[in-house]
Amino acid sequence: MGPAPADLGHGNAEHAAARLAPLVHEGPRQGHFGLWMMVVPCYIEATVLAGHDADADLEHLIDRYARWASRGADPQAPAVVLRCRALVANDEHSEDLFTAALARHEKVDSPYEHARTHLAYGMWLRRRRRFVEARAQLRSAAMGFDQCGADVWTKQADAEPRAAGETPTAVPASRSGTGPLSQLTPQQQRIAHSVAQGATNREVARQLSISTRTVEHHLRNIFTHLGVRSRVALTRRLEPELPLPATADSTGRGRIEVRPVPPAP
Repeated sequence: MGPAPADLGHGNAEHAAARLAPLVHEGPRQGHFGLWMMVVPCYIEATVLAGHDADADLEHLIDRYARWASRGADPQAPAVVLRCRALVANDEHSEDLFTAALARHEKVDSPYEHARTHLAYGMWLRRRRRFVEARAQLRSAAMGFDQCGADVWTKQADAEPRAAGETPTAVPASRSGTGPLSQLTPQQQRIAHSVAQGATNREVARQLSISTRTVEHHLRNIFTHLGVRSRVALTRRLEPELPLPATADSTGRGRIEVRPVPPAP
């Protein structure tokens, strides 16, 4: 598929639709059947997000994709079909189709496509100014993409809540915008920030609703990106960007516990 999915992930729907159109329509550049089935959902989404009207051509492509999906070759395909139908349907039916797609995703292990559906639904809700519901879907999308390591899509999903009236739950950027945290994805920033403040992997996992194994995976990547080898070194690397402890009142409320950093060997 080349750079088209990356275009879509970066929000360049018009470019993605233009790149994918020759692969899905009859002609000398039409893709092999196996590639065609991979391309159709991206093309449907790109075309809709680019603002093109849903027409009989899109409906025909979805119907053909649905016939293939009904054969059971790809367990996640039925949910993708429902997402595609939701994207081209009128408002009266779109929401039910998105909800049905998410329910089908729950039955199979398809975290990437599941996150794509959360993102599409969240964007649909945001365009209809249903911001509270949109933010829930967009947060689920960002978390799903991050667990898959789909960094481009993670950044898009994490940025979308700004348009829905929310600042994403990322740690504050450095004043210069070029500090250590700027090298990391939003989810990696949250993990690095928590670990540097003394949280264990289990505590981070519980806070972000992800598995401990996922935290460990991200932490290895964080160490690599920042050139550190230990949690202590990570804390020292991020020290200029960590918040100062809050001052506690007489009841102890408002205190942020920051665990002391042991001296360097």
